[in-house]
Amino acid sequence: MANAYTTTGSSTLGGTVGSAGLVQKAYDRLIEFQLRATPLVRNIADKTPARQAMPGSSVVLQRYVDLTQQTSTLTEAVDPDAVALATPTYTTITLAEYGNAVLVTRALELYSLADVDPAVANIIAFNMADSIDTVAQNVVAGGTNVLRTGARTSTATMTSADTFNSATARKAVAKLRTNKAIPRKGNLYWAGIHPEVALDLRAETGVGSWRQPHEYQANNEIWAGEIGTYEGAFYVESPRIQQAKAGAAQSTWTTTTTGLAASGSTTLSVAASSGSSPINVGDTIAATGLSGTVTVTAVDATGLIWTISPVVPAATVTSGATVTITPITKVFNTYFAGQQALAEAVAEEFHVVIGPVVDKLMRHRPLGWYGVAGWSIYRQEALYRVESTSSIDYQ
Repeated sequence: MANAYTTTGSSTLGGTVGSAGLVQKAYDRLIEFQLRATPLVRNIADKTPARQAMPGSSVVLQRYVDLTQQTSTLTEAVDPDAVALATPTYTTITLAEYGNAVLVTRALELYSLADVDPAVANIIAFNMADSIDTVAQNVVAGGTNVLRTGARTSTATMTSADTFNSATARKAVAKLRTNKAIPRKGNLYWAGIHPEVALDLRAETGVGSWRQPHEYQANNEIWAGEIGTYEGAFYVESPRIQQAKAGAAQSTWTTTTTGLAASGSTTLSVAASSGSSPINVGDTIAATGLSGTVTVTAVDATGLIWTISPVVPAATVTSGATVTITPITKVFNTYFAGQQALAEAVAEEFHVVIGPVVDKLMRHRPLGWYGVAGWSIYRQEALYRVESTSSIDYQ
């Protein structure tokens, strides 16, 4: 008789896949979201306009200037001269519109195996918080007060050995206290740190390290794997803290091309990588036919097809040509902040917008988010950016 088996791969059964199509894949109709990191940097924007005079494209926040100390004694019969108050200093916050939108079609709602509307609303809401938090962090990252581990004088000279340590943490807090910055919680300043940087602080041993008092007195945070309160700051760990390929060049390694289109191509295909390091976005490369400094801007899932910039090679790179890769050290930011480090002005708070259905057959339903706001560093003396590398992810 004809077979009715569900599988092949057995010489005994010899059936056909799916028994004439009766056996099919099954899909879970519950579709999960991507893993997400909670936005956190916008929370430190605790300075806002208190009595804004009128709407405007920018908002000016002012600060009085204290009088110069007068330490000389007065003469009894002489009326002292009056001194003029100095012109207040000011910070300007420029407002801008921000937003994003998607279009949900009637066909998608009818064809989709999962309920689309709640998912789209969730995605839009997170995109709003995610995007605006990054805008705020870009402002914080532009602060002028910078400390670097390893006694480095520039970001470009930082190496894999320049990891975050207790001495740097103490120095950042000392600088804030010296600047008379007001702590954010009791007598503690806020510190935003990347988990891969926090690891180096928690792994530090010896006298004056984070680990020693925890091992002998309070080891709960060791088991929990968190920093907690340390050296005058309370730490918040988040993968959202910025990092960039901005440090020193490391030892080079090589691979070979497997072929590249004529001059003008933006991609480079290479053989299986050789050497001690994988390629990463931000690393620089050199090869016959590539002119000047060429940077890798994207790497595909296999790691063997690279998007490069500048986008126009000087000549064709032939198959088998040697490609020299120079990994660039990854530098992480850690932020220390007191009160009024960051100012925020909002003309229209960010919110989800359900757009109008205007097409003739009412098939297109827009959903997005919108808001008008701006950020600026209000007190430079209340903000420090610490630059360091990570022992586990410096490439």
